[in-house]
Amino acid sequence: MAQMSGELHAASLLYMRRLMKCLGILPFGQNLFAKVFCYVLLFIALVFTTYWRFSFNYALDYDFLNDRFSSTIDLSNFVALVVSHAIIVMELLWGNCSKDVDRQLQAIHIQIKLQLGTPNATDRVRKYCNWIYGSLVMRWLIFIVVTVYSDRALTLYATYSELVLLARFSEFTLYCAVILFLYQELIVGGSNVLDELHRTRFEMWSIRRLTLQKLAKLQAIHNSLWQAIRCLERYFQLSLITLLMKFFIDTSALPYWLYLSRVQHTAVSIQHYVATDECIKLLEIVVPCYVCTRCDAMQRKFRSMFYTVTTDRRSAQLNAALRSLNLQLSQEKYKFSAAGMVDINTEMLGKFIFGMISYIVICIQFSISFRAKIPNTVAQNTSTSTSAPI
Repeated sequence: MAQMSGELHAASLLYMRRLMKCLGILPFGQNLFAKVFCYVLLFIALVFTTYWRFSFNYALDYDFLNDRFSSTIDLSNFVALVVSHAIIVMELLWGNCSKDVDRQLQAIHIQIKLQLGTPNATDRVRKYCNWIYGSLVMRWLIFIVVTVYSDRALTLYATYSELVLLARFSEFTLYCAVILFLYQELIVGGSNVLDELHRTRFEMWSIRRLTLQKLAKLQAIHNSLWQAIRCLERYFQLSLITLLMKFFIDTSALPYWLYLSRVQHTAVSIQHYVATDECIKLLEIVVPCYVCTRCDAMQRKFRSMFYTVTTDRRSAQLNAALRSLNLQLSQEKYKFSAAGMVDINTEMLGKFIFGMISYIVICIQFSISFRAKIPNTVAQNTSTSTSAPI
């Protein structure tokens, strides 16, 4: 049983846990020394990031003294990066309930296999997670390459924190893939129960009663999966909404930096860095939104399977079991929210992209207005300084 309980974790989240420990955002042990080491690493990273952030020459990219609008956006990006990094590490160190989530998901997987007769295989979830791991590694490599290619303190200071943010959001994507796999297995198990219900409709009551008991087991498994999703929401309670806000700020500001870079005629490497970072952030958001929408579609498909049952509807016991199951499924709908503020799905993705485009247009309009005012302000300051008494 111990080997079976770790099968789902080994196929999905095992390598992500090791990767997060290598990044220093998860302790290698449960003792106090391991947590203190992570805190020290976080403090060193934030101090180093802050020092390197303010040590380069702003005049190389924009006029820091006169272009107040660009400096405000720049500092907002920096503050969002530092705060997101700190919140992720703090939540993982003190609010880490990943073991509870993994234990619940593994127990659900075992119940589906033993009680509903689904195949004993995790090849599908392993394939899903391998795609996510491959996507994460590719985005990491591309981000590191364009960062080294730009070779600027403006981009180098954020490398470690950006890798931490991408790893944490990819962990959420992996959990979404596991939930999708369990819903697919639940549909297979529900189909087996319905087929057995149809085959045993003319059997004795002792045999048909065993099939009716499987409906109750199916109802209990779905409730356990719904409870596991709520536990997963608590696991990502602060970091998920923080990451969404951080990605919204970045995806709204990066096109502005690309526009400003082309206006200022800065190095092409900076433009490549900005464009690549924008694509990486958008891809990071698109994948979990799509997976969560697929989970919702699977749950609705599972719910519709029992609304149209026509086999032996004269049985009072069967009607009562189906009525109880349908009532529970109508209440336990799939929904994953970020801190109770937004639901993660493609509808949220559409609103995200629409808001991002709106802020990009606003930022460019403000930049044009501020850049038009800068020569007048400089001329007024020059005339005031020349006419002032010595």
